[in-house]
Parts: sequence; structure tokens; C-alpha cells
Amino acid sequence: QLVTEFIQKSHYQHAAVDDALSSKVLDRYIEALDSNRMYFLASDIAAFDQFRFQLDEMVRSEPLDPVFEMFEVYRTRVRERLNYALAQIEIEPDFTIDEQFEFDREKSPWAKDIAELDEIWRLRVKNDALSLALTDKNWVESQEVLTKRYQRFLKRMDQLNSDDVFETFMNAFAHTLDPHSSYLSPRNSEEYRIQMSLSYFGIGASLQLDDDYVQVINIIPGGPAAIDGKLQPKDRITGVAQGEDGELVDVIGWRLDDVVQLIRGPADTVVRLQIMPAGALPGAELKVLTLTRNQVKLEEQAAKSNIV
Repeated sequence: QLVTEFIQKSHYQHAAVDDALSSKVLDRYIEALDSNRMYFLASDIAAFDQFRFQLDEMVRSEPLDPVFEMFEVYRTRVRERLNYALAQIEIEPDFTIDEQFEFDREKSPWAKDIAELDEIWRLRVKNDALSLALTDKNWVESQEVLTKRYQRFLKRMDQLNSDDVFETFMNAFAHTLDPHSSYLSPRNSEEYRIQMSLSYFGIGASLQLDDDYVQVINIIPGGPAAIDGKLQPKDRITGVAQGEDGELVDVIGWRLDDVVQLIRGPADTVVRLQIMPAGALPGAELKVLTLTRNQVKLEEQAAKSNIV
């Protein structure tokens, strides 16, 4: 309701939130979910059309249930497609057959039925395998890469929550007004603030996901982790605890941004990290580091100029 009021009163277009806008928002939302038309069926799109002129009322005063129902259809279709893809890579494709794969389906008709989607995805998987074959990977290596790739996508899909769905929908809403209007969730708003100010309160470590583990990429100079000196690049974080005696929360398999939220916090507060040292095998002894959060300055990301 607040976003809708803001758009009507404060956006430079003073756009009317009416049936015409509702129709555009529906199309944008469907595009945001499945821009390349690889998941939804024509029957799904036809079913969504019942909401075409209702979204304007929903954003004013009603629950957004249909928005979440549409997303659940999308999530179901993604699971179906990726499980089909995983089944396809059990048998090596025949690259001697003359076939074509359509990369860009943005303007193509929606698939009529599951059989048509199966054929689209059979060619998609074959193309993925061919791309790997062209890098001199044998079939066993390609199988391993594709299995991990599809399973990773499945896992990311299962980790999406209601905040992610809401943000996707509100961005579809904002983008109907102009290309430069966006909705940022509280978490992404904080990330934007960090990028603009080049500082945040935490331990000063850059992290990335490595399979199910959160791995340290590098230590930011001047931050608490750099001053302490015990946390090292390629260490993997398996647990996070708040304070000197808080319970360790196992974070293996978590989303990266959820782990980051646990590690960041106000200045002069304590966070404890359970660490699997770089190179250690699963089952090796873990160590726990205690760090006091402080301001971390991202000076290496600052804009620089040089007159030659």
C-alpha cells in the first residue's frame, strides 16, 4: 500500500494505478519469472490472465495471494524441468544428428504441453553438453558438471522465500513506470547503502558459495579479521554464533546472503565463527574464532582517478 501511494503521489509520471497498469504489471511479472519461455505452459499463462485487471486493486488493499500462487506454479515448473534435465544426462547425446536449438525464445509461443517442453529441454541439455564437449571435456566430466549445475539451480529455487517473491513482483510493478524505478527489499537496500558509503559493520571478509559451503575469498585490510589474523582465504565457515556464549548455528547449505546477515552486526559486538580450515577434508577437526565486529572500509572499491 505504501509503495502504491508513493507511486501515485511522488513518481514524476503521477501514474494512475488502474486496469491498464495492472495489465502491464502482469506481463512484466510473468516476464520476470520466465523471460525465455522455458518453464510455463500456454495453459499456465491462460490461467494467470484471470488476474490481468485485478492487480491494481490488490496492491491498494488486498492480499497478494495470486502473486504467490503464480510463483508456486513457476517453482513447480522449474522443478519439473530440472528433474527432466537430470534424467536426460544419464545417456550421452548423439552429436551426429543434425538438430537446432533456439537460444532466444523471448518472442516464441508458450509451449502447448509437457511434450513440447520436454523437446525444448532435450535440446537445451544437448546444447549444454555440446558446449562442454567443445572445451575438451569427455562425457563423464560433462555429466558431472551438468549434474552439479542443475542440482545447484534446483537448490537455489527451493531457497527462495516470500521476501524474494515480493521483491520480484514489486520490481515488475516499478519497472512498468520507467526503466530506472526499482523496489529494493530492506536487505538489498542495505547492500546499496554499503556500496554507496563503502563501509559496513562486520568482520571484513569477502565470501562466496562453494557447493554447500561459505568460503572466504579474501580478507579486507584493516578489518577485524585482518587484525586478528587467524581467518584465512579458502577457509570455510560451517557455523555462526552471536556473542561469547551464543549457540552455534550450522550454516552449511544456507544462502550466502543469509550467512552474511548473521555475520554482520553493530560495532563492538562479538561474533563466533566455526571454521573448516583451507584444504581440510570433511570430518576434520573444526576451530572456532571469536571476532569483535567493527567498521570495515571498502577502500579498494572506491572510484579512483589518475592524470597521465
